[in-house]
Amino acid sequence: MSEALFDIVFYGILQPGKDKDVVMQNMAKMFKTEPAKLAAYFAGGRKVIKANVDDLMADKYRVALENIGLVIKIEEVAAEPAPAEPPAQAPGSTPSPTASPATLTAKIAQQAADVDTGDITLAEVGADVIENPIEVAPQEIGDISDITMAEVGADVIENPKEKEKAPIPDISGLSLE
Repeated sequence: MSEALFDIVFYGILQPGKDKDVVMQNMAKMFKTEPAKLAAYFAGGRKVIKANVDDLMADKYRVALENIGLVIKIEEVAAEPAPAEPPAQAPGSTPSPTASPATLTAKIAQQAADVDTGDITLAEVGADVIENPIEVAPQEIGDISDITMAEVGADVIENPKEKEKAPIPDISGLSLE
């Protein structure tokens, strides 16, 4: 029997109180890359940082990444069934260039029907579905009773700064060749 494998997954969530720029810098140092290349990891959604590692390595990654400020999830990799063999063709026959859209649609519908969704449920309306929500302390705002709204279409900038128009350079000497 083979050992269980895990994915180290990041959903773009930082630990409370951590600064995104500092965390990105630290992560860039850890992976020896530029912080700009890691921006996609912080945009949200499921991002696998390291795939198919054993439990000891997964725990090492989790500790290291949590130390720099990420919220990490370790997910067990489901065993994938062996790929199905394509049907054998008769000798002398030519392979079909592509399946028709109707055939593909029917195949996708059959695959969807084969998926067991027995344990999937919907959360109640208003239920908190975020696993690790970030706590945000309420902030005190002053008295705002004297704030009013402008009419629709009103110019809300009272004294706009006039920008000096930049001179257009002489381009009469340019030609297209």
